[in-house]
Amino acid sequence: MRFRFRAALAALLCFMTLRPTAAAQSPSPSRKMSIVFETGNWQPQSLNEELRLSSFGECGATPRLAAGFSFPLGKEIGFRLVGGFWSLRDPDEDRDLLQPLSFHSVSADFKYWLVPDFRLSAYALYGVTVYWGTENESRPFGSGLRSARPSWGANLGAGFDLALSRRIGTGMTFQYRLMRPREAVGGLSDFSGPDIAVALYFFP
Repeated sequence: MRFRFRAALAALLCFMTLRPTAAAQSPSPSRKMSIVFETGNWQPQSLNEELRLSSFGECGATPRLAAGFSFPLGKEIGFRLVGGFWSLRDPDEDRDLLQPLSFHSVSADFKYWLVPDFRLSAYALYGVTVYWGTENESRPFGSGLRSARPSWGANLGAGFDLALSRRIGTGMTFQYRLMRPREAVGGLSDFSGPDIAVALYFFP
């Protein structure tokens, strides 16, 4: 009985000793500058009105790919700048209703941390995005990019980040993108819709 008590006490002391070390190796994402890579599903609601475009991945709809960086501005506020790409490669066989198209984007978002100073940090997200949309183009850096038409949009959402170690983290973002280009792109004038993305962070 005495041996079991001593073993339990030793295990408890060991846990209490190692716990601060583990926390120090996995800092709060809200406190660290990070390089971020994202991939997700941007689903403009207007596409749901077109035949055969009711779900992600059909007719050549690609994942939204993005990369950028994020850094803290204060105890509860952070900022991130992310560039992205999304395309619709083969939306309609007859090419009457909708043309192939692509969008490049640069998003500037403020992150309001709801739970700062923890390895698992939730936040609300507010920001704006500038989009360059071009028709009949689905390559990331195709010739149509030179004549792409810029438009502004707004972002509103929430998410969470999780520090896996001192150098690596992950997370998810749930946004609604409000985007109505000044001129129709690929036959559509409203690309507003939800965007769900998974992120991978690297802390320098």
